[in-house]
Amino acid sequence: MGGIGLYGGTHDAAGGDGRTVGSPDRLRRYRDLLRVSLTAGMAATDLLAITGACFLAAALRHGNPFEGNWEIFYFLAPTYLLAAIALRAYATQTLTSLSRSISSAGTALLLTAGLFLTAVFALKVGSLLSRLEIGYSFLLTFALLGLIRIGAALLIRQLFFPVVAPRLVVLTDAKERKTPRHDGLTTYVDVREAGLVPHFQDPRFFEATSRAIGYADRVILAFSDAHERLKWTEAMRLSGFEAEIVLDLPGFNPLAVSRWGERTTLLISRGPLNLGERLVKRLFDIVVTIPLLLVAAPAIGLAALLVKLDSPGPAFFVQERVGRNNRPYRCFKMRTMRSETSDASGRVSTSRNDRRVTRVGKILRRTSIDELPQFLNVLIGNMSLVGPRPHALGSRAEGSLFWELVPDYWSRHAVKPGVTGLAQIRGQRGATESRRDIEARVASDLEYINNWSLWQDVKILLLTARVILHRNAH
Repeated sequence: MGGIGLYGGTHDAAGGDGRTVGSPDRLRRYRDLLRVSLTAGMAATDLLAITGACFLAAALRHGNPFEGNWEIFYFLAPTYLLAAIALRAYATQTLTSLSRSISSAGTALLLTAGLFLTAVFALKVGSLLSRLEIGYSFLLTFALLGLIRIGAALLIRQLFFPVVAPRLVVLTDAKERKTPRHDGLTTYVDVREAGLVPHFQDPRFFEATSRAIGYADRVILAFSDAHERLKWTEAMRLSGFEAEIVLDLPGFNPLAVSRWGERTTLLISRGPLNLGERLVKRLFDIVVTIPLLLVAAPAIGLAALLVKLDSPGPAFFVQERVGRNNRPYRCFKMRTMRSETSDASGRVSTSRNDRRVTRVGKILRRTSIDELPQFLNVLIGNMSLVGPRPHALGSRAEGSLFWELVPDYWSRHAVKPGVTGLAQIRGQRGATESRRDIEARVASDLEYINNWSLWQDVKILLLTARVILHRNAH
């Protein structure tokens, strides 16, 4: 890295990609424009895919692409775009990732379908629309969006990724500079070697710093000297750059930064969701659960009939479980055990070859069909689609109650219990035979609460499909 005196003339810092930060090429200079163009282009392409799918659906159903029910398109197109924008389906990082691009588009379409079915059901206009055309429209839209997203991700990665990928500049000292990342997108600037010393009264310092940072997306401050770190923190605050500082906190993963009077605090744990987050989560639960319950109703009805035919007793099993804020509620399930051996308190976990389980019950447990009535709990409001799985009051492991084994157990009830959860998609289900079993589940539950987002709920729901049939389900 070269420089002329302290601030004399132009000072360029060599980048990790072989170029100089102070003299970025034209593509890097205007990459924000390219990012906006890619976003707008992808949105326009998605609209074309939806339009084409509706035309094809009309042609398949009516034999003429111009004789379709265009109410489907008028609802599908804007609703999908809004959902895709909310799920960041057009963000640069999403478009450059094949899996993320497809999953975000698919999730947006799934939400659109849920809203569409809810609207049709609420307005009672189902008889005015062709169900076959509706099915064709959504299936063809899904197929076209998937193909387009695959092609777009591959094209963007091949042609534009070096330009649109986020660029980092790390301002550091000699000690922190010893172990740099060589990823081609990160530029390390040793401020001592570059001759950059904070002088808040000298405009040449800010000019030289600006040239060193160039057109980076993120600025990281990594200094071993606390005094120098403080000086550069103030310099970034005054310079107008969005900057981050490296803090070494072994064993802690702060969730956010806050203030207490004149002092800075780090948020290290999170309690219940705030009002806005609870409203969003509740709306999501209702919108998705109504169509899911309509689809699941035939399976629930058939399962209820088989349960009644297989053994005497009620088709459904109602058990008191621990809900939000540690308040008990009545949880609905299909009955899978003989009535005379049912364990209302949940003191004994179901084992793999439990003699209490009926023949039909084994199938229902293996396929998770016994959990479907909990969609009713979601509509009532004492459960959510995603959250920590509810436990019975007498649940035990190694002969002890769960809260006797895990001190943080009660914290998992800061949110509503869920039909599925983070622990379930990680395979942490089935009997809790040891302390380790319940510790792992509580750890996953607290991780879910501390990092909650609507997108996380969507991902868990999608990944649940992979573990409906699981070796631990019994």
